[in-house]
Amino acid sequence: MKEVLTPARGVIAAALIAGLAMPAVAQSQLRQALETGEQATRRAEQVQEQINQLDDQRSDLVSEFRTLLQRTQAAQLYARQQEKVVESQRRELESLTEQLGRVDEITAQTTPMLLDMISDLEAFVQADLPFRTEDRMERIANLRAAMENAQVPIVEQYRLIIEAYKSEMEYGRTIDTWPEEIDINGNSVMVDMFLYGRVALVYMSPDRRYAARWDRNEEQWVPVESRFKEDIATAIKVAKGTTTPSVLYAPASKLDVEI
Repeated sequence: MKEVLTPARGVIAAALIAGLAMPAVAQSQLRQALETGEQATRRAEQVQEQINQLDDQRSDLVSEFRTLLQRTQAAQLYARQQEKVVESQRRELESLTEQLGRVDEITAQTTPMLLDMISDLEAFVQADLPFRTEDRMERIANLRAAMENAQVPIVEQYRLIIEAYKSEMEYGRTIDTWPEEIDINGNSVMVDMFLYGRVALVYMSPDRRYAARWDRNEEQWVPVESRFKEDIATAIKVAKGTTTPSVLYAPASKLDVEI
């Protein structure tokens, strides 16, 4: 706290000393003057105290102002950085929107092609040897369902179609056998189907009573000669992995190709 330098107290002390030799009236006047001086001194001290308080308040306000100024500058800096972030995001959004537009355009051009590929695959299955027809047609139905499903991206649709084509190609490079129940002369008979690539499709009952091959030209099953039954039985065993491969003779129909 700051002190106010006043000569009042010194004057009062001197006056008290001098007052010892004064008359009573003069002493009374002097006492009043001294009291008035003392009151003035106390008021001066109060004013000084107020000044000190105001000075402290001013210091606090200056400190608070500097703090607010720093916060304001930090907020302005943050706002400028956020503006840059927003501008960067806006440019990125515009780029993505442009890319999506190109994707929509590509999708619009690609979808008809994929549908044509499915139709071609279906026509091929219908014209092919009648093996595993139910499974193959179900695969095509699943492809059409995927094309109608908005949740399946076009890339996945294309992959599924290519996988279906690969499966059909694989049939032509392998031999296969499986049990199947078919109608023979009105009777339900369990037979072993045998597929030799796309060269021949035959079946034979386990007791060898029934054996036939699919005739492409007539599009129906044709009974095979008895001399082929042993080879067919061996071929079925080879496909099952129960015997080693060997040279076989199997019935096959001539395929007429128009060019």
